[in-house]
Amino acid sequence: MLSVVVPVYNVEKTLDRCVNSILKQGVDNMEIILVDDGSLDGSPALCDAWSKRNERIKVIHKSNGGLSDARNAGIEQARGGYVTFVDSDDYLEEGTYKGLLDWLRKNEACDILEYPLKHIGTDKRITSRCTDMQFASARHYWFATEAWEHAYAVNKIYRRTLFEYVRFPVERVFEDIYTLPQLLCKNPHVATSSHGAYCYVWNEGGISALSSKNVVSTKQHLEALMLAAKTMETRLWSSNGYKIYLSMLYRQLDIYGMSGEIVLKWPLIRLVCWLHNKLR
Repeated sequence: MLSVVVPVYNVEKTLDRCVNSILKQGVDNMEIILVDDGSLDGSPALCDAWSKRNERIKVIHKSNGGLSDARNAGIEQARGGYVTFVDSDDYLEEGTYKGLLDWLRKNEACDILEYPLKHIGTDKRITSRCTDMQFASARHYWFATEAWEHAYAVNKIYRRTLFEYVRFPVERVFEDIYTLPQLLCKNPHVATSSHGAYCYVWNEGGISALSSKNVVSTKQHLEALMLAAKTMETRLWSSNGYKIYLSMLYRQLDIYGMSGEIVLKWPLIRLVCWLHNKLR
């Protein structure tokens, strides 16, 4: 069975679209867990209405704890052999899960299956494309695909047991970058598929958009990248490894531009930041 965890917070305008897209996946053996994270609008009532209409839908009502806390609450209640996540302002292309689950039934050793993600509503972000590929190891997947650049939790189906002792960090943004390396450290069998798509609806007032303009969030992004590199033993000279260090440098330059703060303790980093600020 597939468990689909949907955090819900003040999304009365988009929740029906999200749930309908999940129900149109052509999958009968599925549970949908709507986690109402202390919504202040009509979302709690919508969640309850959905659970009355469809027996596959379960609802958790809880006090507000943020996206990670809501996902963690859903993981605790999930009973499927596989688990996946959908944010309630997003949706799925029809039939995405059916094709992916059909593939998983034929490839039972697979623990994480990633599939395409489309950004909807902006031309500023690149669509995350996937080819049909299986990887010799989790580290091979990490380096070959530069996984830190597409660590999204939402466009992947996971064997639920991978989340034993692993949870999303509460009160952090870029929580996906913290979490994926912890799962990969268990050396799961990882594959990618070109089938279907997760439709990520870009919101200029959403967490992702606002985080790029906020020094605290940018610091958390940098810290997440640093931890990911350490967890996955990503050396500067390793295959594609230098790219995660470039991402760290870019975040440090952003932080310096906003606050003048130096987080990275690299040689000459203060000079690099100063020169970048002067020349841009």
